[in-house]
Amino acid sequence: MRKRSDLASHVHGAIFLAVAGAVWCGSAIPASAQDVGLGRDAWLHVANCSECHGWMGDGAQEDPRAPRGANLRETKLNAEQIAEVILCGRPGTPMPAFDQRAYTDARCYGMAAGQLGNAEPTISQIPLTKRHAQALAAFILAEFTGKGAPTLETCTALLGAAAARCGEFRRTP
Repeated sequence: MRKRSDLASHVHGAIFLAVAGAVWCGSAIPASAQDVGLGRDAWLHVANCSECHGWMGDGAQEDPRAPRGANLRETKLNAEQIAEVILCGRPGTPMPAFDQRAYTDARCYGMAAGQLGNAEPTISQIPLTKRHAQALAAFILAEFTGKGAPTLETCTALLGAAAARCGEFRRTP
């Protein structure tokens, strides 16, 4: 009979091999519903993503004075890359960094502020943690990426049936 610690060691080893195999093969571990839910909350209520990216992530900014954000329905980035863009912004573009310590060291794209010159992104006044950025990335990939143009159904699923913003999708009798 094996000792409990031996069994635990084997279980942990099997989990490590499964995760390492998934990473090595290039497949991602699916995001949990909790991750997507936290990302949805950050999208709708915390980070003001819709000002530039539109409520439906299609690049149709909510505020016409805001810069036009990327169409996240067409992004080719993976979850890790999306989270990095959220935290680090995009140098040379209006995409801000949501990590309050971005570019204070080499955490963002391996560069510090002195290496960017005028291309350094602004730091958002809304701080997000790595956990929030990962959850936002999970939400974006689950709800927007590869889903085509927004529809009434996708709008009401995200914002609710009574959402005025879904008015442009309302069917006429």
